[in-house]
Amino acid sequence: MSEFQPIRITGIIEKDVSKPRNDGTPGAALYRVPFQLSAYPPIEWSDYFPEAWNHPSSWTSSHRPGICEVVGDRIWLNGTTLEEIERTHKETLQLALDDTNQKYAAFLAKTQAEDERRRKEEDAHAQHVHDAAKKITFD
Repeated sequence: MSEFQPIRITGIIEKDVSKPRNDGTPGAALYRVPFQLSAYPPIEWSDYFPEAWNHPSSWTSSHRPGICEVVGDRIWLNGTTLEEIERTHKETLQLALDDTNQKYAAFLAKTQAEDERRRKEEDAHAQHVHDAAKKITFD
């Protein structure tokens, strides 16, 4: 199995940044911002990332848990501004990326070790069956 390459954010997908409602209601100045990932993440990685966003190791009072989702090879912040991203969310995104990449790498190592253990058990059993079967004759 190939080695996991940590996933990075390569940039903001400008053409898909939504427009604010600007209708005077709460949150009307906020909009959706998509970030391009360096690779299409595995499902487990995609599950880890929003949790890392919701519970970062460091945050400010401007942090908004619950606005992040991973869809395909994009991270979406649903309800922010580019100014907030520059001022606050960029650092949290990086913390969440680092945490998610570490958790996924640990998950992958554990899964690979378990697969190897299982394969060795199956090989040992197959060898036992082969050796035992050779001892049993019907002549």
